[in-house]
Amino acid sequence: MAKKKLIILLATVLLTVIAVIVTANFNRQNQENITIAVAASLTNAGEATEKVGKSMVRGVQLYINNINKAGGIQGKQLKLQIYDDQGKVDVAEKIAREIVQSPAIAVIGHYSSSVCLATGKIYQAAGIPAISGSATADAVTAENEWYFRTIFNDTFQGKFIATYLRKVLGYSEIGIIRGYDAYGLNLGKNIETAFQELGGKTIAQWQLPKNQSAATDRIIIKELQKLKKLDRLPQAIMLATNRDQVTNLLREIKRRNLNLSLFGGDDLGDVGFAQTFADLPEEESPGFFTNGLYATVPIIYDVVNEQTQQFKRTFEKIYGVSPGWSAVSYYDATSAVVEAINRTLLTEKDLPTSVFTGKDLKKDRSLVKEGLVGIDSPDTAVETGTRKFYFAENNTASVPIGVGVFDQAQLVSAFTQLQLITNINIISNLEAKIANRNIFKIGQEYWKKTDIVYVGLDLNEISNLDEKSSNYLVDFYLWFRYKGNVSPDKIEFINYGINRLDSGEQLTLEEPIESGEENGVKYKIYRIKADFHEKFDFHDYPFDQQRLTVKFRNIKRTRDELIYAIDFIGMQNITTQELFNKWRQKVFKQITSWRPTKITFFQNTLVNDSKLGYRKFINTNSYLEYSQFNVVIDIKREIVSFSLKNLLPLWFFVLVAYQLLFLPFDKLSAELFSGILLAIVFYHLSLLEALPDGIGYVVALDYAFYLVYFLCGLELALVTAGSSNRFKNNKAQLRQLIVSARVLFPVILLIGSIWLCIMYL
Repeated sequence: MAKKKLIILLATVLLTVIAVIVTANFNRQNQENITIAVAASLTNAGEATEKVGKSMVRGVQLYINNINKAGGIQGKQLKLQIYDDQGKVDVAEKIAREIVQSPAIAVIGHYSSSVCLATGKIYQAAGIPAISGSATADAVTAENEWYFRTIFNDTFQGKFIATYLRKVLGYSEIGIIRGYDAYGLNLGKNIETAFQELGGKTIAQWQLPKNQSAATDRIIIKELQKLKKLDRLPQAIMLATNRDQVTNLLREIKRRNLNLSLFGGDDLGDVGFAQTFADLPEEESPGFFTNGLYATVPIIYDVVNEQTQQFKRTFEKIYGVSPGWSAVSYYDATSAVVEAINRTLLTEKDLPTSVFTGKDLKKDRSLVKEGLVGIDSPDTAVETGTRKFYFAENNTASVPIGVGVFDQAQLVSAFTQLQLITNINIISNLEAKIANRNIFKIGQEYWKKTDIVYVGLDLNEISNLDEKSSNYLVDFYLWFRYKGNVSPDKIEFINYGINRLDSGEQLTLEEPIESGEENGVKYKIYRIKADFHEKFDFHDYPFDQQRLTVKFRNIKRTRDELIYAIDFIGMQNITTQELFNKWRQKVFKQITSWRPTKITFFQNTLVNDSKLGYRKFINTNSYLEYSQFNVVIDIKREIVSFSLKNLLPLWFFVLVAYQLLFLPFDKLSAELFSGILLAIVFYHLSLLEALPDGIGYVVALDYAFYLVYFLCGLELALVTAGSSNRFKNNKAQLRQLIVSARVLFPVILLIGSIWLCIMYL
């Protein structure tokens, strides 16, 4: 009985200990995790909307993964809970109540304005902040201080579209097809009102019914056909609808050859919209259903910076599809939430330790909301790498707006864009420029017309790579596609061969090998073969990766007048891995000791630090800015071939030095090891001769030689110690000393080699 009681007692103690450990671990996990909810339309929402729903979630997940890999927020990991609202108000409301009861401290989503308006009431009542990257209806944030967005609103979008239709495209008569949801109704109304204020007329309108079907779509198609027969078609049709509402209509419009100029809002400006037609027989020629369709969007990938191009590349690599603008917008929405949490933890030093641990959910949510409210000016803006933004009036982010046009199922920049003038005081002859339609007023802001020039580059060969001078010879074709008289070829190559730059010589374009005009678009093609320079970084030499670049900017027109865009279509998307693999085989055959890893095209802004005496810039924060086009080729040194060619003597020295430890001790001498050490030093210096003169930092190769120097020093210490009276008179100790050296030598070599591999491979 005593034994049985003892067993029961021990079992009870063991179970208690296990329970305590599990509970403690559970609490620790809760303290280390910060939960964020994302709500998107993933099923039963229509193919087009489901595609963007997946893109939303992937954009959020990509940012959270990056944060967690970097250590989280102040050591706390982020946990994402994904909810499927199916794009339906009733389902979304049920989801919203679940989120309110969950440990989530913020909501990212929903996609549509109608869903956000419905769920926003629930989030507001519960006191949980929400942020959408796509809902543009004004009321989503105007009537709810707990809702934020990283996209423009419908009032501004409507005025912008009306201005573009009337002032840029020159249309005086339009038709509008309105969706039946909050997005379509608000956007359609705003466009109609603004277009009329600009002197235009809406001569035809259609309202999609809530019970929209193929039959109701046919009514609109028949009316359009009737207007065409009477030669009374509007100059453009504005599609103020979401993507699923207009998919069937667009198919019928194209199949019946109505030849309409079509313009859509942000919901149609996503690459996922074009992909919904991919399986139709007409799409054997990509873009049959979408070519020529305009749309307003917060981001277009052909004019973004290097960081955003890297986002696009990473997204494609992980998910196997191209990201639309929604992926970036929700990536940014997530960044705003994370930044709000991070800033709160950094600035509010008096916060209790229980903050963001799940112990006081109401307070955590309130702190996130207040953190988002604090992102309210250029000084407090969030910079994600893709964009820089802050929340202005009614919790709406101040983000740019672009006009895209579909071409071969891809959304590219329209040839004319409008850019916000941040400082109207630097504009001379303002009234004249407004009269000439170079500057437009939208609301209380002024916008300037900007020309887009598509740039393509096809590399023929890269050769004569000189590491000592960081110069290389590039042979390539360069072309421009543009409209109007914009002088796209008046350019300066920023990194033309350094010697020539020092001498003042410039690389100028000769006569184009071909030029002309096709369908109203002009083009010029050049063949260039010249030296270029890029400052190489040899810290990791010989495990280094370098960048070969070609950069240029226009010397006549600043960025507010001209922007260079990447001609992805003309270059056949050479950045995709399949095409890149074929392309790199012909380009790098002359520099076999290097392996190209990727190529990136991007445009960025080159800021002239000097104001060059322009009076209008004095006492302002404005500078001369230019659109700069960049080609960056990342290359990695072939370490195997480098080792075989350059490091075999070093390994030979190491092997000889180790073999000397197996000679009789009386054959060893300080002179012998000093000779080997001196030979290694000279060899070390000879390898460094390949690097530029005056490098003042230690490279990876130096550490490898330092390891060898240490081993040689160890052997010198062995000889010195072994020659002392203590070991001369004690053969056993001398033997033990030699054996220790024989063991230590490979152990130190192995540890050092592993460390080098971890650091540089």
